[in-house]
Amino acid sequence: MSNAEIMLLNSILNSPSLVSLDYYHYSDWTVKVSELNLEYRVLNSFVDSSSPFIVEYALVKVGSRLDFKNFLKILSNHKNVLSIDYIKPINSTYPRLITMIVRGDYTDSTRFRAHILGGSEIEYNTSGGVEHWVFLFPNSKAIDMFIGIISGNGEVSRVRESVVDIEDMIVAIARSKAKMLLSSDEERLLRMARDKGLFDTPRRITIRQLAKELGVNESTLSRNLNKIIKKILNVMIDD
Repeated sequence: MSNAEIMLLNSILNSPSLVSLDYYHYSDWTVKVSELNLEYRVLNSFVDSSSPFIVEYALVKVGSRLDFKNFLKILSNHKNVLSIDYIKPINSTYPRLITMIVRGDYTDSTRFRAHILGGSEIEYNTSGGVEHWVFLFPNSKAIDMFIGIISGNGEVSRVRESVVDIEDMIVAIARSKAKMLLSSDEERLLRMARDKGLFDTPRRITIRQLAKELGVNESTLSRNLNKIIKKILNVMIDD
């Protein structure tokens, strides 16, 4: 079991609390892009106490070529950024969506400071120079310690804390990951199949009937649905 999994398990066993907050991080690159038309959202991250770096898998939305050029310049020259390992545009027009892998220094990392207190990152994005975080902590005391630590290097605002219902949280995380894996067409197809009663007992519609309604080949529809269901099962069982 990884350190992240152990911390998440400890959080669950200790009546965890969910906290969301905004953070103006004085020494991070995020404050330097406040004037850019830019949204930076972390889809996944890697953090481990035994590793000297942190990795972010991010989706960036930029308003113009100049915004992106300035963003890369700021990112490349900042002391907290060790390297930019990957850049790939998703579309060719602006506003432009770009996937990135960024390797950062852990010493000034908000994420790492939450990690050493048993916090698990749920969500992170930044825009207008402000970082927006959601963490799961073992308890309220850990949250207070975390906020106290990061307040020494930035301004914390809009703190919202709530006790977590574990079943609801697990369902929400699974749903979020499944939605990330599914394309909009796959999600639409799965929703239609459910609404038409394909998964009911007894079924209200068969694969053949649904394929006829959609105007597609029965074997193609069956193959696509199996592919979608496999993605969801992989999230539920393996992740």
